[in-house]
Amino acid sequence: MTPTAILLLAAMGVSLVAFVVLRARIGALTPTVAPARGSAAAGILYAFTVAFAPWAKESASRHLPSYFAGIAYHLAVFTALARLVLSLFAAWQPPLANGVTVILLAPGLASGVALLVKRCLDPRLRAISVPEDFFANALVDAVLVAGIATAVRPGALPLFQVLGAVLILYAPLGKLRHMPLLLTSRRALGAAFGRRGVRPAARHAEVHHG
Repeated sequence: MTPTAILLLAAMGVSLVAFVVLRARIGALTPTVAPARGSAAAGILYAFTVAFAPWAKESASRHLPSYFAGIAYHLAVFTALARLVLSLFAAWQPPLANGVTVILLAPGLASGVALLVKRCLDPRLRAISVPEDFFANALVDAVLVAGIATAVRPGALPLFQVLGAVLILYAPLGKLRHMPLLLTSRRALGAAFGRRGVRPAARHAEVHHG
C-alpha cells in the first residue's frame, strides 16, 4: 500500500471515529408523551422521499437551476468518495470506472464552480455567507478536479488521495458534517412531524376528511 493510500485510510478511520462521537453527543431524542395523530414511519418515509422534491420546498421550487446543480454536485461528491474507497484496492478496478467517473464528476464540478461563482456575485448570498462556505466549496471542487485527472491520467492518483484525505478529515469539523448527520436529522424530523400528523399528505387528508 502506498503512503498516500495509508494516509487516506487513516483519514477515513479518524473521520469515522469523529462522526461516531458527534452522533453520541446528540444522544437520544426526548420521548414524546402527547397522543399520536399520525404515523412516525410515514413521516420518516416522507422525509427521505417527497420532502426532497423541489415542489416540497419553496426555496428549491423558486430556484430550480440551483436545485438541480446541487443534485449534480452531491452526486459527484458521492462518486468521488466511492472512487477514493476503490483506490485502496488497486487490484480491483472496474473496466468502466474511469468513464463513469468523468461522466459523473464533470457535471458536478461545473455545478460546484457555478454555485461558488453565484455565492460570490449575488450580494444576498454574500451577506449570509461565512469564509467556510467558500473554503468547503473550493476544497470539494479541488477533489473533483483531482478525481477527473485520476480517471484520465492514473499518475494523478496520489494527489487525489491526499486531497481526499484532507476532505475526509475536514468533514466532521465543519459544514460538511451534514453529509452523514443528515440521516439523523431527517429521521428525527420525519418521525416527529409524522407522529404529530403535520406532514403535508397527512394534513391534506385530515382537512379533506373534515
